[in-house]
Amino acid sequence: MKKSILPILPILTLILLLTHPALACAGAKSGLLLWWGVVLPTLLPFMLCSSLLVAWGGVPLLVKPFAPLLRCFGLSPEGSYALIAGLLCGYPMGAKTTADFLRGGFIQEREGRILLAAAGWPSPMFLAGYMAPRLAPEIPLWKAALALYLPLFPLLLTARALALLKDRPAGTVKNARHRENAGDRRSAGAGTAGRPAGNDARIHAAVPAPAPFDEVLMNALEIMVKIGGFLMIYSILAAFISSSGHIPALPKPFLSGIVEMTTGIDAVSRSMSGPVPINGRSASAAILAFAAFGGLSGVSQTNTVIKNAGLSIRHYVLWKLLHAALSAAVLLLATAQGA
Repeated sequence: MKKSILPILPILTLILLLTHPALACAGAKSGLLLWWGVVLPTLLPFMLCSSLLVAWGGVPLLVKPFAPLLRCFGLSPEGSYALIAGLLCGYPMGAKTTADFLRGGFIQEREGRILLAAAGWPSPMFLAGYMAPRLAPEIPLWKAALALYLPLFPLLLTARALALLKDRPAGTVKNARHRENAGDRRSAGAGTAGRPAGNDARIHAAVPAPAPFDEVLMNALEIMVKIGGFLMIYSILAAFISSSGHIPALPKPFLSGIVEMTTGIDAVSRSMSGPVPINGRSASAAILAFAAFGGLSGVSQTNTVIKNAGLSIRHYVLWKLLHAALSAAVLLLATAQGA
């Protein structure tokens, strides 16, 4: 991803800035308004609370009610919290929390790879507040939510199976779960001085002293500024796509959605009543796919927060493409005749 796409973007953006300054300014304003009016007030409070929970050791208490359910996916309490944070807070909170836990030693590398498959999600607030009014009138909110969040289960199960295949020798996957549980019990009995061994030992030993609030705040603000920069750059590119006379009218909204999720969702929604109208059911499936993928802007935001954590942005992109395909397919099936 870095070597193929990302280096081209600043060159392309610079050329467009020099040749079309007014349009570039309009695109930049659009991206910054989106950041200021939507992303900053919704994501920053969650990011602050999440960072304080991690820094002050409140994660196990918060996820305790959900731990039995999520344990079947091979997730620890900390991993469960990273998944919940991603589901509730939206991009790129799940990936950031996963990377923070990996860097701090709260979770193991295998669990990080599993979480990467489900690290990025549009938040329920984004679905209900921004996406739902732009879906076709015949698409109820519950069907859109089903299509967006149902793929969580096959994604996690597939990621867990792949992680076991990678970590276990050939011929041992069949009884991997049994041996893993037995090993945990033996490790717990062999812990020194009553301290739990294995992954639990790493988690308890890695709990840091409470971080000062101003340090947590500055870290969160730094990430928010980076997110705002990416939104501005990709909104400029989306503005050029929308106004370009060299691109046919039909693919324009879809290209915008690939570049920047929110701009593409709005463009596809308006195309349902445009000069070349798009079928409402197909347009809604495209909107769900853009939201599941997150756009190149979301990929860049995620790449920023997972640096130095041992996670692969290429793998993340593949998981998001699979998520987008599953979401579109589920919506088309749920809205088929007789569904």
